[in-house]
Amino acid sequence: MSKPAPAAPRIVPVDHIGPRRGIDGLTVLTVYLVLLCAVPSGLTITAMGSAGRPATVWALAASLWWCWHQVQRQAPLAPGRRIVPLALFALLTVAGFSYAVAMLRGLPTDEVSPADTGILRLVAWAGILLVAHDGLSNAGELRVLLRRVAWVGGALATLGIFQFLTGELLLDLWRMVPFTTWDAPNAAGLDQRAGFIRASGTAIHPLEYGVMLSVAFPLAVVLATENRSAHRLLPWLPFAAIAVASLTSLSRSTLIGLAIGLIVMLPTLTRRARVLMLSLGGVMAVALAVVVPGMLGTIRGLFTGLATDPSASSRTSSYDAAIEFVSRFPLVGKGFGTFIARYHIFDNQYLLLAIELGILGFIAFLLLIAAGIVSAAKARKTAVEREDRQFAQALIAALVAASLMMSFFDGLSFAMSGGMLFLLLGLAGGARHLLAPPGPVPAQSMAIR
Repeated sequence: MSKPAPAAPRIVPVDHIGPRRGIDGLTVLTVYLVLLCAVPSGLTITAMGSAGRPATVWALAASLWWCWHQVQRQAPLAPGRRIVPLALFALLTVAGFSYAVAMLRGLPTDEVSPADTGILRLVAWAGILLVAHDGLSNAGELRVLLRRVAWVGGALATLGIFQFLTGELLLDLWRMVPFTTWDAPNAAGLDQRAGFIRASGTAIHPLEYGVMLSVAFPLAVVLATENRSAHRLLPWLPFAAIAVASLTSLSRSTLIGLAIGLIVMLPTLTRRARVLMLSLGGVMAVALAVVVPGMLGTIRGLFTGLATDPSASSRTSSYDAAIEFVSRFPLVGKGFGTFIARYHIFDNQYLLLAIELGILGFIAFLLLIAAGIVSAAKARKTAVEREDRQFAQALIAALVAASLMMSFFDGLSFAMSGGMLFLLLGLAGGARHLLAPPGPVPAQSMAIR
């Protein structure tokens, strides 16, 4: 009598999210996204000082969640698919060694707290990166989270538009939260440029706000052009809101970041999508010129007046000072977060990293960015569904835009822009294995039980 054939291995559909029990990676990352973007970036828990931003506290807890998740994990990823965590480990190693050297060397009193806070921020961002890399169980969860990033970007843009129209910060309710402190330069009002309001959303600074718009924009493009729902117009709302908010931001950096993201996305879009987006952009520009006279001229002046712009000249004149500071601690720097504003203000995160983490830290950070872009490119190559390929391309566009904008301001000094960059790096690394062709996998939940 012949033996019965063995049962075929269970295949978990790529698009299936399935029932979950307890706390899973999608929940952890969604809560982080809400805390990062909905809570004002300058709001801190008073007893914890500058390290008490709700998003940072949650990210530190997420680091512990990732450790527990790794204990439960039965099938580790192949080393070739972990280039983002490996690059992160290199950056953390340099940062830890730099911190130890700085403490042994002795720091001025006003640098000790920034050094401690800087390391905590790095650990928190590393935890979010690792949860994004390892905590999503399938491509369906990745798509859900990327759509949520696009919608959150649209919500931030909408808030910025209302700030521009009203001239008010519109965040007064957050001042009433007990046991918290509002630690932000813009707490009293909004910045202005050429007589126009510069919106900042829930960010501390308009440039931090601009990073959020620029990285969400490519994802909003995919949300709009790859819409499969019955609501044809609804998915276009984040795209339209981000485009309008970027124009009203009166920020060169934001407009450049938006343009770079769009340029990276355009070759992969259908001809119909390109025509529709460019037409919609033209209509919005004309409408803006009619509703807000002088706005387009002011935007044009941001680029034609570069030679006399003080913010542009301050960036280009900082290289000599940066070289002098780097030469003091060339290998591992003077410690992440220890180069405080009273020394010099560098509107360039790469120069600041070379000073705080030395040449080794600078290289490690570049490798981390490159690892994220390469992983997203690999994910695009192996993805089966067109929407997945487009989301992978959007991750490439977002990382290119974010890395470019880091050369315009010290983005890692701001909780929102730094946190979003590390979240996207983790998602790019996770996309490499989540968007690979489906195969037999163990049917087990990734949630904490």
